[in-house]
Amino acid sequence: MKPFTGRLQRCLLSMQSERMSRLLVSSTANLYYLTGQPISTGERLSCLYFDGESKPKLFIHQMFAGQLSLPEEIETILWADEDDPVALLAEHVGTEGEIAIDLTWSSSYLIDLLRLRPQLLPVKSHIVEKLREIKDECEVNTLRQSARIADAVMHQVVELQYYPATEREMAETIRSFFGEHSVHDLSFQPIIGFGKNSANPHHEIGMTSLIPEQALLIDMGGVYHSYCSDITRTLYYGKQNQRFEEIYKIVRAAQEKAIEMIRPGVRFADVDRMIRSEFAKVGYDRFFTHRTGHGLGLELHEGPFLHQKNEEEMQAGMVFSIEPGIYLPGEFGVRIEDIVVVTEAGCEILTQSPKEISYIDIREG
Repeated sequence: MKPFTGRLQRCLLSMQSERMSRLLVSSTANLYYLTGQPISTGERLSCLYFDGESKPKLFIHQMFAGQLSLPEEIETILWADEDDPVALLAEHVGTEGEIAIDLTWSSSYLIDLLRLRPQLLPVKSHIVEKLREIKDECEVNTLRQSARIADAVMHQVVELQYYPATEREMAETIRSFFGEHSVHDLSFQPIIGFGKNSANPHHEIGMTSLIPEQALLIDMGGVYHSYCSDITRTLYYGKQNQRFEEIYKIVRAAQEKAIEMIRPGVRFADVDRMIRSEFAKVGYDRFFTHRTGHGLGLELHEGPFLHQKNEEEMQAGMVFSIEPGIYLPGEFGVRIEDIVVVTEAGCEILTQSPKEISYIDIREG
């Protein structure tokens, strides 16, 4: 329980530094981060309340009590189906002043709380989300193993996938291969784009079949011990294609230059701007239509985010993706995504799948 005790203490210190006397934490990821428990109670209210004076209080339905193994620093307040859980919460939060609330608490619960305590002033809080941006050694080790599994699955898909196949069939193959590594939950539905579908950054898989002389984009990840992986590679099914190689080399060079920039003190905005500048030099900047990267951990997309407006600086322990792409409508897209962790001296690349231009031989069965 020691890691979670330390996280509770850091949460209280962050509240003090931001002069917040009360905080409600409700997201599943935030609750897991602070308690070590996978608290997911569906439509039933569950939240962790801090007031900076007494023990943090976990409000949760009584049917989940037997599943909990909480740090001793947390007090549990149980409620039953016949109770009004918001009224129970209202008894503890005071009658007026600011109360900080994390980003996912149901607006329905908030409306009920304000009806009972109309003098409360709710404010949006990023306290726990910001704490989660800096991973500890245990988290980094888990993310490292999660990435290794993703690398293994990428290798299996590239080497063992039978053809012809549809996007949906390849997605099912990916799920099966993750299962072989005892990873039974995916970070997200795999993004598989064949041919012109690869030019849609978040293409939804369908029954499109891969045919010769097409690009193939694979974006996938699994959940290992609650921590996500995420990796993208783009390949070509068929003979050597000069147009594909041109775009691929541009994307890969920009991604590698971005990774070389990563170290404590570098601004996220500067990495994103550099990539756009590199693409602009060859006339492709308008075909890069999303941010450069996102944080990764208990959630697939969490802070920090790499875009032109994020002037915050990198810190050791941050884990995020570097995933530039060029998407040519009606032709194909190329994206290369790796996960990195910032170290004191630079960064470590967690995903290690090959990035050389790769052609898949036309084969069937």
